[in-house]
Amino acid sequence: MTNVFLAVFEISLSCSLVVTALMLLTPLLNKRYAARWKYWVWIFLALRLVIPFHGMDVRNALDTWLQRKEPVSEGILDNGAGHVADGLPGEGAPPRGIVVEIPAEMTAPIVLQAGKGDISVTLLDVAAFLWAVGCLLIIGVHCFSYLHYSSQVMKGGTIIRDSYILSQISGLKRELRIKSAVCAVEYPQAGSPMIMGFFTPVLVLPNRQYDPEKLHFILKHEMIHLKRRDVYKKLLFMTANAVHWFNPLMWLMQREAVIDMELSCDERVTQGEGYAVKKAYTESLFASFQEQCRKGTSLSTSFYGGTQIMKKRFRNILQGRGKKSGAAVLACTVALTVVLGNLVGCSLGSGTMEETSGRQENPDGSVEGAEGNGQGESDDLLSSTGSGAAAPGMAAPGADLSDAATEIPQNGQIYGYLSGFDGDAAIVDWQIWATPGSQYWKPEYDEDAGFEVVDAEGEDITYPISGDCTYSVLENHHDPVLELTPQEFASYLTEMEFPVLWVIELEEGQIKSISEQYRP
Repeated sequence: MTNVFLAVFEISLSCSLVVTALMLLTPLLNKRYAARWKYWVWIFLALRLVIPFHGMDVRNALDTWLQRKEPVSEGILDNGAGHVADGLPGEGAPPRGIVVEIPAEMTAPIVLQAGKGDISVTLLDVAAFLWAVGCLLIIGVHCFSYLHYSSQVMKGGTIIRDSYILSQISGLKRELRIKSAVCAVEYPQAGSPMIMGFFTPVLVLPNRQYDPEKLHFILKHEMIHLKRRDVYKKLLFMTANAVHWFNPLMWLMQREAVIDMELSCDERVTQGEGYAVKKAYTESLFASFQEQCRKGTSLSTSFYGGTQIMKKRFRNILQGRGKKSGAAVLACTVALTVVLGNLVGCSLGSGTMEETSGRQENPDGSVEGAEGNGQGESDDLLSSTGSGAAAPGMAAPGADLSDAATEIPQNGQIYGYLSGFDGDAAIVDWQIWATPGSQYWKPEYDEDAGFEVVDAEGEDITYPISGDCTYSVLENHHDPVLELTPQEFASYLTEMEFPVLWVIELEEGQIKSISEQYRP
């Protein structure tokens, strides 16, 4: 849950910059561009806010999928330099330009006394928990309010059977090409006309006498809401606000989005009409505004924005001629959001958020995503086996790693990356176990896993290769196991698109076997 919270926090930061820019430019945008384009901008941003993924996440997922489709390449040529060829998924991507560092106090473990043992939590865990509770609470309140109000409408309302109103609704459905059925209900406690209902739309009208012309405008306004499925978009805005409730700008964005929804609907009602019709429409809105006294539910098209917002709607209707298309504004917003999403990030101590969120626990308990070898290798590599026990020849869990790092293993099994290979010797970037309590352990590591594979201190180790050394790789980095000749293995290294963690068997300082570690 902490990783999800950090992902949400990053997206909230990047989108806040876009929302701030739009808020500052709102007077200019409203003057020059039709409201429907700004409305689509809010819809895009709301979608971005509820999808906690970055562009690099999508790219890495695509790269992983493509790697699983590619067969193992075999050949007999070395690269001439004795080094593994570079080419990592996502390598060359721009680094985060705006980094918000999470204080170390937020990730420092706090041990709590419990009945059956101690529980270790961090302030970041507490913040993530409070975020989740707040998110669920806001969504729950809105859902309860909607269900309660809809039940009141069904109990206290009466189905409209007035032939004139029904004929107006039928005519507007043909005009607007609306195929879905809608039930018209008269509810005395309704504050204003509205559309509500997600699967069975209901048109709710207050119990009032309407002038025929005003009734036409009211019905057309609500039928346009129905055609555009604006109740679903209000649900989207509410969800985005609930997920990012800790960000004040998201509350302002939701309010501005609902206002632009009404402005764009007004533009659609009066599209192609003359000044006289627009004036009559504003008079209908004004009469409705004077009679509004009760609030409905936020998950409906009911709207009451106060005097200033109604004046804004009137100006937009009467002065709405000659406004430009806002397609360019929408395109710029999309581009800016994507760019900022890849530039803005969080930092946990000495590691970035990608190091934390990139680790995935496998069914066998192994952890994906270890530290690199210090030579630019990717972080999304498998972190060894699934048990907490140390492999033969490695430092035991909990041992002093600074001493272990200075002792070069001569026998047994170690894990490492190959930074050089020529058939006679291999340069091994040795990886060491880190466990909670050791000096190599960092707060962002997965404490539940009980270990993390980290880069050993000191220079890479050059080992001679035994004459009977065996080489094993995994087809498509999964299975089955393939046995290669030294020449084929050298070619395999040069054609790899990302570093692989190898299991290396040592005997009297010589390499007896090199096997590719399973990569899920």
